[in-house]
Amino acid sequence: MVISSEMKDDMFIRTIGANLFDSDFEDGENDSEDDLLESEFEFSCEDKTICDVLKTKTVTIQHKTCTSRDLVGLQVWRGAFLLADFILHNAARFNGKNVIELASGVGLTSIVAGLIANKVLATDVDRENILSLLRTNINKNNHRKNIKVAELDFFWDEYSQSLTEEIETSDIILAADVVYIEAVTKHFIKTLLNILKLGNKNKEVYIAVEKRREASPGGQIIAPMF
Repeated sequence: MVISSEMKDDMFIRTIGANLFDSDFEDGENDSEDDLLESEFEFSCEDKTICDVLKTKTVTIQHKTCTSRDLVGLQVWRGAFLLADFILHNAARFNGKNVIELASGVGLTSIVAGLIANKVLATDVDRENILSLLRTNINKNNHRKNIKVAELDFFWDEYSQSLTEEIETSDIILAADVVYIEAVTKHFIKTLLNILKLGNKNKEVYIAVEKRREASPGGQIIAPMF
């Protein structure tokens, strides 16, 4: 099955390749670096005391617009934009905080958080080139040198010492568009509960979930993962 992100429908992209949607993507086709596109996103910020000192007002992301389901982290999803927008419009909540993003994908939300937070840990699974693309995007946009990348799989029951220490000192947990199939959702909730037990007991959690509808076998329109 091939999954396509909403980037094909939304019109807030300023600069992107002219042939963005010209090529066909066949199910089962091998992913490669040649499939990557680069988009530049401009943003603004309402809190002048914080946002006037930002080092940049653009984020440049390499990404794909369609992948197999197990590689959807290589795409840009609306949830990432929503969380990034939330951060920029609530900058005081993130100023000076230690942030962890779960399932960071191409890193958009983590990059925006890094413009304001004390430090950010962007995490995802080490599957094909998900982590390597995340690192590429972080390195391109890490202007304050305060964002790190680490592997974190929702199916894990234990964490390394270094990851545990990052979790213990975190103040805010972010997750965007991680609720889409039952198996992943179940283990995401398990991971979130485990994280909330470690270290700082007053962690704040911000989750962006899109209500994706589908037809049930009986013909009703349902949103089973919502």
